[in-house]
Formats: sequence, C-alpha cells, structure tokens
Amino acid sequence: MAHMETKAIYGITALRYAGPEVIEAMMGLIDNARARWDSLPTPTRLTEVVDRLVEGDTIITLFPDDSGGLEAGPEVKVGVPDEGTETLALAEEAPGRQLDDLPRF
Repeated sequence: MAHMETKAIYGITALRYAGPEVIEAMMGLIDNARARWDSLPTPTRLTEVVDRLVEGDTIITLFPDDSGGLEAGPEVKVGVPDEGTETLALAEEAPGRQLDDLPRF
C-alpha cells in the first residue's frame, strides 16, 4: 500500500532582523485546513526556515488584521540576493503584504 506523505504547513507571524537581514522568524505549524495552530509560533532560526522550504514544506505569511486576528498572506520562498546569502522572499508581492510589513520581534 502506497503511503502519501502530507507536507507540513507553517505560518510566519513576525521576523527578527540584524541590520537589513532576516535572522529569525516567529513560526508555527498550522493544521492542514489552515484553520488553527498545531503548534504555536516560536522563534526559529533562518536556517531552519530555509530547511523547511527546501524539504518541500509550505510556509505562509500571516499578517495582523483589523479584528486582532491573523490573515493569510503570500507563501514564503527561499531568496538569494546578489551577495549570495540565502534569505526569505515572497512567492508574490502585494501592497501591504511584503516581508517588511510583518511585525518585528
């Protein structure tokens, strides 16, 4: 019998920077229906976030909404700027929904 592996879905609610570079993300595991947290967000090193992406997991941004909740934003991907250091980027950019628009911690 074939076993289908379900990839994990994570959400990022905030970022920590050192200068202009992302060094950590507040990241938690979301249930497959994207309705609730399976594990609440905790500080996660950038290298661990990149590892999750490389392994094929889905990571979405979660932005604060007007009612105090979280609203799903674009998916996150690995970005490699000109200097060649892996960082985070969005699969698609939208006004008010860019990485810099996420809260900082």
